Amino acid sequence: MEKSDLAAAVQTWIRAGAEVSTGLLLFSQCSKNTRIPVMVRRNPTKYRPLLIERLCAAAGIEPPRMEPTPTNRRRFRDDFPFLRDPDCPAELKILATDKITTHEQYIRAHDRLFDCTSLDDCYRTAREAIANFQENRAIFAELDYYREHRTVLGKHRIFEHLQRLRAFEKMGIVELIAEQRRLRSAIWRIDNEIKKGDKPHLRTEREQRRRQKEGLLTEVSKQIDAYNHAR
Repeated sequence: MEKSDLAAAVQTWIRAGAEVSTGLLLFSQCSKNTRIPVMVRRNPTKYRPLLIERLCAAAGIEPPRMEPTPTNRRRFRDDFPFLRDPDCPAELKILATDKITTHEQYIRAHDRLFDCTSLDDCYRTAREAIANFQENRAIFAELDYYREHRTVLGKHRIFEHLQRLRAFEKMGIVELIAEQRRLRSAIWRIDNEIKKGDKPHLRTEREQRRRQKEGLLTEVSKQIDAYNHAR
């Protein structure tokens, strides 16, 4: 990881509350030191400040003067109060829910790393942890940007996804049926890719694409049903 990228990642991690397991993943990407991770896992409360200090040193940034406290953590929505606003973009409210899910999936995958019994198992689990970690960071980037600027960053794929959903409402029945066929075909291809299992590092990304396509198919089918019932 480039130093500038590491600095941005560490600053984002600190703003998000400096959660230990996420910090350990960052540390593994910039240091070969194995002693510190063992110390942190054995006593997170005691050695979390050390983890923050070492990550900041590796990133070339000043450690925070006041650290977020690992106990009595603030509620997630307290960090992003705009999620309660009536005019908050729907995309951000969906991402807020997804962030909780991806974080939990990352934690579970990260914990399973220490129970792996083969290189293949370790590789698959690590890829799952990294994929959910990256997704969690991408979601945080959107929420953090809106908190700072009160306008959307718009880089997450959900914005394109919801634009397609809104486009369905303007389609005629012929276009909807054609879209339904395209989506079913896309889901079939993704299912075949997953069944082959030839690229395990892409499994998480493929499953995410399948869920997205299935969501679009559900909405297209609803539009077709509504048209048929209105006739």
